[in-house]
Amino acid sequence: MHTTGLNRRALLAAAAASLALTGCGFRPRGRFTVPFETVYLQMSDQSTLKWELRRHINAETNARVVDQMADADAILSIVSQSRSRVVQTYNDIGDAREYRLGWDVTFKLAAPDGYEYLPPTTLSARRDLPYTIRNYLSRETEEATLYRDIERDIVVQLMRRIEAAKAKAHAAAK
Repeated sequence: MHTTGLNRRALLAAAAASLALTGCGFRPRGRFTVPFETVYLQMSDQSTLKWELRRHINAETNARVVDQMADADAILSIVSQSRSRVVQTYNDIGDAREYRLGWDVTFKLAAPDGYEYLPPTTLSARRDLPYTIRNYLSRETEEATLYRDIERDIVVQLMRRIEAAKAKAHAAAK
């Protein structure tokens, strides 16, 4: 009898939690629909950004990444990108104490016929990197780790933009 009451409470708590999460607009990440079936990623094959995007698009959307531009309904291209490292604070003798790492990526999503699903859009991400002379040897490793984290953040932002892409007018009328 005692376990039945516990099961009911757990079920009731799970139902209340799911109701609360639904009410706040939460939805688990999952597949979403985009207004094209195939996409070509117009960027360097050595770019880790390309491979992260390929993985996310194939796993989270109804579209698939193709290897030939001629086979694509949409072309995602990187217009520009820049990394930065700016000193944020100095210590009492004038040495850098903290850096701010950043990455700005401008991309566009267009159809081969010129229709722009998304006009050129810039995404930015920043992370702070504390620095002391004691961690000099590990700074490069920590910096590389933070840039990977920034890249993942950029990919998530880009996927949200792709999800919000506008369909072609003649495709929406069908």
